[in-house]
Amino acid sequence: MTTPAETVSHPSRVWVAVHARKPVVVISRWIAGLALIAVLWAFPTAPRAQTPPPGFGGLALSRDLDEHLRTIHDRANHLAVAAAGIPAATAAALSDIAADETASPAGLAARLLLLWLGGWLAERLFWRWSASWMQRIVDSPLDTARQRLLAQVQRLLFAQALVLSFAAGACLAYLVAAPSGAAGVMALDALLAIVAVRSTRALGRFLLAPGGARLRLVALPTQAAWRAQHGVTTLALTAATGLLWAAGLRSGGADPAIADAVTSLTLLLVALMVPAVVGLVALSLRGPDRRSPRPAALILGLVPIAAWLLAQAGLPSAAWATLVLGVAPALSLALGDAARTVAFGPNRAGELTREERIVARAARNVALIAALLLLAERLPGADGGLGPAMTAQIVSALLILLGTDLAWQVVRSLIDRGLAHVGGDPRADRLATILPAMRTVVLVALSVTAALSIASAFGLQIGPLLAGAGVVGLTIGFGAQALVRDVIAGFFLLLDDAFRVGETIESGNLQGQVEAFSLRSVRLRDDNGHMHTVAFGELKAVTNFSRDWAGLEVPVYVPHGVPYAAAAGVIEAAIAELESDAALSALMVTPPKFVGPTALSETCVRLAVQVRTLPGSQARLRSELLRRILSGMAEAHVPLSTG
Repeated sequence: MTTPAETVSHPSRVWVAVHARKPVVVISRWIAGLALIAVLWAFPTAPRAQTPPPGFGGLALSRDLDEHLRTIHDRANHLAVAAAGIPAATAAALSDIAADETASPAGLAARLLLLWLGGWLAERLFWRWSASWMQRIVDSPLDTARQRLLAQVQRLLFAQALVLSFAAGACLAYLVAAPSGAAGVMALDALLAIVAVRSTRALGRFLLAPGGARLRLVALPTQAAWRAQHGVTTLALTAATGLLWAAGLRSGGADPAIADAVTSLTLLLVALMVPAVVGLVALSLRGPDRRSPRPAALILGLVPIAAWLLAQAGLPSAAWATLVLGVAPALSLALGDAARTVAFGPNRAGELTREERIVARAARNVALIAALLLLAERLPGADGGLGPAMTAQIVSALLILLGTDLAWQVVRSLIDRGLAHVGGDPRADRLATILPAMRTVVLVALSVTAALSIASAFGLQIGPLLAGAGVVGLTIGFGAQALVRDVIAGFFLLLDDAFRVGETIESGNLQGQVEAFSLRSVRLRDDNGHMHTVAFGELKAVTNFSRDWAGLEVPVYVPHGVPYAAAAGVIEAAIAELESDAALSALMVTPPKFVGPTALSETCVRLAVQVRTLPGSQARLRSELLRRILSGMAEAHVPLSTG
């Protein structure tokens, strides 16, 4: 829906940039695999009287291909012959329709014009009556998801109300001045065609909103939105005109072959127009600051042509499968973009957030599953379909995949968000240690659960499978005791919070900083830069040098004969100077404490200073304190000794 109050904007974000693909997870590949199986299933093979000899399967395939190509050739010849008779058949049909009308042909045309005029007047009256409603929609706030959803629902209702008002006025005029006989049937068909075209146009305006980027659901620039809207309207008008023409031929008693030819040629014309529309939209996406459209987007425009050719070759199931699987990706992207826009607002320039990707992906999965279900109902099988049992199994499997994929996206988003914000959390190191392992465990658990659930949905008894897996797991456990011990030991070490990434630990004769770990081992980097990979099971007593605080004792040795007061005064002055330094005091957990004499020898007295520091700051504080003590001793002429 576009109104004069809507403003035109030029968003910088383009369709391709919005839908740049991320790495595909395993669950999405399962959906693609099911789709591929459905397509392959849709290609039936003609029955043969005898099986070809081994090694000559290619000959059978060649015969099938030749047969389908011959069918297309024959069908093209029939269409050419029927097309030659279309003008004469059209003139005869019009004569028969006009013959049923008591009035003149001019009167028949006036009645048809009256039908359109009745619909137009009803639409104008509704437009005038609902002007305030339309203005409220245009001016509605879009700050929250609820406001955006309410505005879009009102837009959709308003657009369809316009179409219904036209249909109601036209139907009222039809009851008043409907032609009789075949002319009346033709007038009703024309009315339905007009309503269908206007409904398609209203749906396109609802999604694209070419006149107002503020309410646009699909992330296209304004020029591309206008071209897409005009293309959709042209395609709908062409299809409706051709189908109405064919219906008129049938109502006028024309040869059914000629009416079928008009239908086929109309669909061919629409199929040929689709690449042109896609190309025009793609051209508007190109620019110095925009990426060129992907070739897949242009190839998508050839899907209707391929479906038409398959239908002419006598493969209606294959044509249906090609059309559904070709159009489904584009519709799923549009639905995902619309859901993301409603949930989070338009974001046409920046990078999508994790939450936006989750909502868009969930909406796309719903659209793809709906397309696959629609495809499954038309695949060859019992009674023209897969049957209720097989359809129910496919529905269950697809819903399991959808739920699993959505759960994984949510969990991964939460974990990634936690990893992105660990810097401001006091438990940052522990989170950075545990969250990656948790992500791996959740992925494995979801994948295994989804696989078993899908197997159960298709009737496979998973009880014996689980029992066999338990026996196999027990056997592997006995044969890989060291691996099991490492995994279990690592689990309890992480559970006890024995160490985290970035901390310095010591176990046995190995000491280093924890850089990373897996489910089985931890990697330590020592002071020489050497990387040590140690299995969790090999870690016995673990000493953590980086947890909470570290103790530091700085000894000072003075010879006998030095006055104690002189030496103590120099050390206390150095401590006071150290505490006055703001940068150094920030590294202390407790103030330095001069503990006095701690040991005596034949040549000297040992004095000591104790302080609690932040982990990793011991070396710096020791160096600064000794430097100040050395300078003070030199100025006071107090000699030092060795321990």
